[in-house]
Amino acid sequence: LVTEGVITINKVLTYAQDYLKDNESYRHWSYKKDGASQIARLLFEEATDINFYVGKAVNPAHQNPDLPIHFNIKMQLISELAECLKKMGKNIKVSYF
Repeated sequence: LVTEGVITINKVLTYAQDYLKDNESYRHWSYKKDGASQIARLLFEEATDINFYVGKAVNPAHQNPDLPIHFNIKMQLISELAECLKKMGKNIKVSYF
């Protein structure tokens, strides 16, 4: 994954949390072709070692005070997703630049 937005990563995180809990949503994403479903399949079912390279640059489009997107949300989502993946037995490395 070269780049994904916070909406897609948030959906993958939701799938990861469910996967660790009761995996009830598996039937909803296991065969879908959307980005979050494809990423979930790769990360949960195929990957063993996962490296996240997370940029700290601020997106100028997110500087609109009317948008509910906080600068720190990307880092928080990656942190939570990394923890879920570790619980799945994955080797995780997160690098910020």
